[in-house]
Amino acid sequence: MRQLEVDQINVALIAGDDGNDRIALKVVEGMEDLMVLTPAQARALATELITAVNRAEVKASLKTSPNMWRRAGNTPTRAAEAPAYSGESMPRLARAG
Repeated sequence: MRQLEVDQINVALIAGDDGNDRIALKVVEGMEDLMVLTPAQARALATELITAVNRAEVKASLKTSPNMWRRAGNTPTRAAEAPAYSGESMPRLARAG
Protein backbone atom coordinates (compact mmCIF):
# COMPACT_ATOMS: atom_id res chain seq x y z
CA MET A 1 0.00 0.00 0.00
CA ARG A 2 1.23 3.42 -0.93
CA GLN A 3 0.91 6.40 1.41
CA LEU A 4 1.23 9.97 0.23
CA GLU A 5 0.12 13.39 1.34
CA VAL A 6 -1.88 15.25 -1.27
CA ASP A 7 -2.49 18.94 -1.67
CA GLN A 8 -5.58 18.65 -3.81
CA ILE A 9 -8.32 16.16 -4.63
CA ASN A 10 -10.82 16.94 -7.37
CA VAL A 11 -14.29 15.42 -7.16
CA ALA A 12 -16.44 15.17 -10.29
CA LEU A 13 -19.72 13.56 -11.31
CA ILE A 14 -19.43 11.49 -14.47
CA ALA A 15 -22.63 10.78 -16.40
CA GLY A 16 -22.45 7.36 -18.02
CA ASP A 17 -23.93 6.43 -21.38
CA ASP A 18 -25.95 3.68 -19.69
CA GLY A 19 -27.67 6.20 -17.38
CA ASN A 20 -25.60 5.27 -14.35
CA ASP A 21 -23.62 8.12 -12.82
CA ARG A 22 -20.21 7.67 -11.25
CA ILE A 23 -18.16 9.81 -8.88
CA ALA A 24 -14.56 10.44 -9.87
CA LEU A 25 -11.85 11.33 -7.36
CA LYS A 26 -8.74 12.69 -9.03
CA VAL A 27 -5.64 12.97 -6.85
CA VAL A 28 -3.37 15.75 -8.09
CA GLU A 29 0.11 14.90 -6.79
CA GLY A 30 3.01 13.90 -9.00
CA MET A 31 1.48 11.05 -10.95
CA GLU A 32 -2.22 11.71 -11.25
CA ASP A 33 -4.45 8.93 -9.93
CA LEU A 34 -8.14 8.57 -10.70
CA MET A 35 -10.66 6.61 -8.62
CA VAL A 36 -14.13 6.04 -10.06
CA LEU A 37 -16.87 5.00 -7.62
CA THR A 38 -20.55 4.19 -7.73
CA PRO A 39 -22.77 6.52 -5.68
CA ALA A 40 -23.10 3.81 -3.00
CA GLN A 41 -19.33 3.35 -2.82
CA ALA A 42 -18.79 7.13 -2.64
CA ARG A 43 -21.36 7.41 0.17
CA ALA A 44 -19.65 4.62 2.13
CA LEU A 45 -16.26 6.28 1.63
CA ALA A 46 -17.64 9.65 2.74
CA THR A 47 -19.13 8.07 5.87
CA GLU A 48 -15.83 6.40 6.74
CA LEU A 49 -13.93 9.65 6.15
CA ILE A 50 -16.28 11.66 8.37
CA THR A 51 -16.06 9.04 11.12
CA ALA A 52 -12.26 9.01 10.98
CA VAL A 53 -12.07 12.82 11.02
CA ASN A 54 -14.40 13.00 14.02
CA ARG A 55 -12.26 10.45 15.90
CA ALA A 56 -9.08 12.39 15.09
CA GLU A 57 -10.63 15.69 16.23
CA VAL A 58 -11.88 14.20 19.50
CA LYS A 59 -8.51 12.61 20.15
CA ALA A 60 -6.71 15.91 19.49
CA SER A 61 -9.22 17.77 21.66
CA LEU A 62 -8.70 15.38 24.56
CA LYS A 63 -4.93 15.84 24.37
CA THR A 64 -5.23 19.64 24.71
CA SER A 65 -8.33 20.00 26.88
CA PRO A 66 -7.83 21.91 30.16
CA ASN A 67 -10.34 19.55 31.77
CA MET A 68 -8.02 16.65 31.08
CA TRP A 69 -5.15 18.56 32.70
CA ARG A 70 -7.23 19.04 35.84
CA ARG A 71 -8.07 15.36 35.99
CA ALA A 72 -4.41 14.45 35.53
CA GLY A 73 -3.46 16.64 38.51
CA ASN A 74 -1.27 19.05 36.54
CA THR A 75 -3.13 22.15 37.72
CA PRO A 76 -4.54 22.96 41.12
CA THR A 77 -8.28 22.49 41.47
CA ARG A 78 -10.51 25.20 42.87
CA ALA A 79 -14.10 25.29 43.95
CA ALA A 80 -16.53 26.45 41.30
CA GLU A 81 -18.93 29.18 42.27
CA ALA A 82 -22.29 29.80 40.65
CA PRO A 83 -22.55 33.32 39.22
CA ALA A 84 -24.85 35.64 41.14
CA TYR A 85 -27.90 36.82 39.24
CA SER A 86 -29.83 39.75 40.62
CA GLY A 87 -32.51 39.87 37.92
CA GLU A 88 -36.08 38.66 37.93
CA SER A 89 -36.75 34.94 37.57
CA MET A 90 -38.10 34.09 34.10
CA PRO A 91 -39.68 30.79 32.98
CA ARG A 92 -37.48 28.83 30.58
CA LEU A 93 -40.25 27.31 28.49
CA ALA A 94 -43.06 29.12 26.75
CA ARG A 95 -46.58 28.12 27.67
CA ALA A 96 -49.29 27.53 25.11
CA GLY A 97 -52.64 29.29 25.39
